[in-house]
Amino acid sequence: MEFFFNTKPRILIIEDELLVANGLIKNIRELIPEAQIYPILTSVKKALHWFGKNEVPDLIFSDIQLSDGISFDIFEQYEPACPVIFTTAYDKYALKAFEVNSVDFLLKPIGKDDLRKSLEKLKKRWESYRLPNLNASLRQSIHGPLYLERFLVQHNQGFMPVIQDEVGCFQKEELIFAWKKEGKRYLTDFNSIDELESKLSPALFFRANRQYIIRIDNVYQIKSTHKGIEVQLHVPNRMVLDVSREKTRIFKKWLLGN
Repeated sequence: MEFFFNTKPRILIIEDELLVANGLIKNIRELIPEAQIYPILTSVKKALHWFGKNEVPDLIFSDIQLSDGISFDIFEQYEPACPVIFTTAYDKYALKAFEVNSVDFLLKPIGKDDLRKSLEKLKKRWESYRLPNLNASLRQSIHGPLYLERFLVQHNQGFMPVIQDEVGCFQKEELIFAWKKEGKRYLTDFNSIDELESKLSPALFFRANRQYIIRIDNVYQIKSTHKGIEVQLHVPNRMVLDVSREKTRIFKKWLLGN
């Protein structure tokens, strides 16, 4: 497959099981033959030493449980400025992985199809921000805002992570809810819709009015009215929202990607 943010992506593998690491390298070579793969790091200690002396790679594959600790200890000291795909035999770490700059969470054994899906997810993520390469995004992360990738919602007397790609829109009543594209509504813990708006990518989300922030691929159709524009959404349930005349021009530019 074509790798998208670097012609020769630099990939780092943190894994203490050499059989697993070698299998991962084999699959990477088949999917990304041009990749530059650094020597395998097998422990927290070796990884900390490596990060202290080397530039940030383009992508990290990291096991969670290593011989001398867990890889989260590495990323607490060296916050990754590149995507991380976690690999593990235990799903209990899934929620913690969302706190790091992770793209995916793969359970061992990892097949080539699993790896391909993760790389496609990474590609979709970067394409959605319309960034030409990872280095450009790293510069933006230093000099500009980082937009929301995922957040927690209430579910079954607990919480679950939701990726922003899964959201059709946000709705403010007394509290703020997220409507997933599947048509279900979940309570979030955001304090205000203004705070939420500031954390969302303006290429993907638009503040339609005081109550709704909508995602671009949730727009079903639009219709001009004497007040401005009526916007019909896929979810919730083909709802129609009014966009004021003052916002009409901005909305059309946003919808067309200008």
